[in-house]
Amino acid sequence: MVIPEFNVPDFDKYKGTTCPKNHLKMYCRRMEAYAKDVELPIHFFQESLTGVAVTWYTNLEPSQVHSWKNLMVAFVRQCQYNSHMAPDRMQNMCKKGHESFKEYAQR
Repeated sequence: MVIPEFNVPDFDKYKGTTCPKNHLKMYCRRMEAYAKDVELPIHFFQESLTGVAVTWYTNLEPSQVHSWKNLMVAFVRQCQYNSHMAPDRMQNMCKKGHESFKEYAQR
């Protein structure tokens, strides 16, 4: 595959501790300009991963990845436990009137 003048976008690295669906949304937005090439999202997905997530990716057999959609489904399935644990940022942004600063900082 020859990619003329392709610069790999800067990706936020997925560490395996946040919502995988949100990570995929941000990854797809970064790769939107290259959507015509169906191989690029698969090939460069590893650049958006770190820690246990990149270990999972590198241990995938090529026969397990048939398409970008297939890879997305596998990624969400692998990391879905984080979807339930990922906090809502807006929920944690403001100190609630009844809580002390220490309680707010710990939350």
